[in-house]
Amino acid sequence: MSVSRTSAVLALLATGAAGGLAAQGAPRIHAIELTFAGGYFQPTATSGQTGTVALTRRPAWVGSSHLNFYAPGGRTGFEISAGYAPERIRQSTTGGVTAGSRRTNMLFGTAKAVFGRSPRLPGVSYMVGGGVGVMHRKKSVLNSAESSTNLGGVASLMLRFPIDGQVGLRLDAQDIIYSADYGLGSKLRNDLFLTAGLGISW
Repeated sequence: MSVSRTSAVLALLATGAAGGLAAQGAPRIHAIELTFAGGYFQPTATSGQTGTVALTRRPAWVGSSHLNFYAPGGRTGFEISAGYAPERIRQSTTGGVTAGSRRTNMLFGTAKAVFGRSPRLPGVSYMVGGGVGVMHRKKSVLNSAESSTNLGGVASLMLRFPIDGQVGLRLDAQDIIYSADYGLGSKLRNDLFLTAGLGISW
């Protein structure tokens, strides 16, 4: 092979390698992601009281969805999420005798800014977020004949492991922080939502 032909082949290979590296480091075009997830709801400050009946908020399963919009740089974004958890309330009379249980049928939603490494960059993604959260109970903790709504803040952490160019396994932790009085005085509560699901981006 002549020197000129060898030089041309080497130049072509170098150009291809440089193009591949540039493509690998370039932000992906997929700016929107929708995730369907399920997991575990863990309430905190769980004790309550109505008359002579002691109330205890119990853990439950949770289902949620997340819609994300990611900025071109791959470092910031915006997320809205919504979900449902039955949130069982255990009722006990004087002496600790169980008097049955009921569900609040809680709906929740969040809106927050997220920061970190988004799915627009290759590899594992991780993002932290903060914003506002709302919890609406069709049957309130204190009275099953009434509904109730609590507004507060939310903090979150997301980890995403890519399966292919558009689908990834997402792990999310959300903490909705709000103040509520469940018959024993107003307390600050950090109710946790831990979920896993599949995210599809486009």
